[in-house]
Amino acid sequence: MRARGLGVGGIDLDRFRAECHVSHHAFDSNGSPALQHAANWVLRHIQAFIGHHTDLLLQRVADRQIVEGHGDLRPEHICLASTPRIIDCLEFRADLRFLDPVDELAFLAMECERLSAPSVGRILFDHYCRRTGDCPPPVLITFYKAIGALIRARIAVLHLQEMPVRDPAKWPKRAADYLEIALRECRHLDLR
Repeated sequence: MRARGLGVGGIDLDRFRAECHVSHHAFDSNGSPALQHAANWVLRHIQAFIGHHTDLLLQRVADRQIVEGHGDLRPEHICLASTPRIIDCLEFRADLRFLDPVDELAFLAMECERLSAPSVGRILFDHYCRRTGDCPPPVLITFYKAIGALIRARIAVLHLQEMPVRDPAKWPKRAADYLEIALRECRHLDLR
């Protein structure tokens, strides 16, 4: 469903900047020095991309490439029956559901890559481009993967604040895994 009434051109930029701010604070408060270093490197690159490619990001809004989607589409949210079903949307957070469909698909592709299925992303974007005529530049997909991985790393590190911490060794490793994905994607961002 196409979103209506999203006339504020900076809606995505504000959300991305807020995600960077919250991530910086989370890693400074909860991350090991190695996680902090990696997160800060990723944050610098994501913020530089936003600064250098504001027009690209705002053009998605201007072109009405904003939909009401799932919000954090991961493989475990998809039931592959005769008609695929998507479950567990973020219905309680409209600000996270209204997004660029490329962001949603890049997030799913990133999660599939983490699970050793990198071809899924290529297949998704091939079908998306053919079906919609919207063929996003690869750098946009890379950006969305990087910021999605950063957010998932932040969520992992924030689990260390829960008392009692369940499985305390799991979360720093999970954060490191997501940061590795974000680092890899950021190396491919065009910062000119």
